[in-house]
Amino acid sequence: MILVELLNKYFRELSMAGMAAVVLAIIGHRVIFGVHYPGLNKDEKDIKRFSLWERFIHLITMVSFLTLAVTGFVAVIWYDSALTGWLRFVHIISAAVFAVGFITITLRWAEDCRFEACDWQWAKWFGGYLGGHGEVPAGRFNGGQKAFFWAILCLGILCMLSGALRMFPVIFSGYQEIIYLVHRYSSLLLVLTVLAHIYLGTLANPGTWQVLLTGKVSARWAYLHHLLWQHKAHNGVVESGQEKRTS
Repeated sequence: MILVELLNKYFRELSMAGMAAVVLAIIGHRVIFGVHYPGLNKDEKDIKRFSLWERFIHLITMVSFLTLAVTGFVAVIWYDSALTGWLRFVHIISAAVFAVGFITITLRWAEDCRFEACDWQWAKWFGGYLGGHGEVPAGRFNGGQKAFFWAILCLGILCMLSGALRMFPVIFSGYQEIIYLVHRYSSLLLVLTVLAHIYLGTLANPGTWQVLLTGKVSARWAYLHHLLWQHKAHNGVVESGQEKRTS
């Protein structure tokens, strides 16, 4: 129990250190390696990548998650206390919205995020983000995006279950301190992972974040980032990531 007490006692300091480390890593990557395929944001977007429904549910999930992160870590870092008052109320409402979006996204993209042979090659070369070989052929999602998806799935489940057990301590009532610890650290890892994801989907990859608004990408973007998926899209056998029969 000494370890549990120490982890709870220094959670604020570890949270600030973790966030600072991710920010420094982002700055370091930007300075050393720069952007991935510069200039793609100027290309005409003419290939449909995400449907309106996918963009909507992603937006709802993203906004609710950011609200959870802000309310949760404002309490920890700014007030150095547990959630109370209006912060707790907003946190609980956002958690319900996030849970719905999280489950919907999981059901929607789990099939697309199955690992394939090309993903191991992507992992070996780090997708070109550290220089060297550059991008390797990838399907609708590359190896890094798939790894992110499954990491978020695991951390999200831990976060939601521990949060629910904190709100409704019907079972495991004698282990609330440990459950609280699980909730805090799974939330912290979730936030740090999403921060890296946001960077890779915006500043590190020109022409990427706009897909959340239009649902479309340029042919050159698709070729450089998701070559295997681009071939299917070019041949008319995919629509919003789902295979369809050709006439």
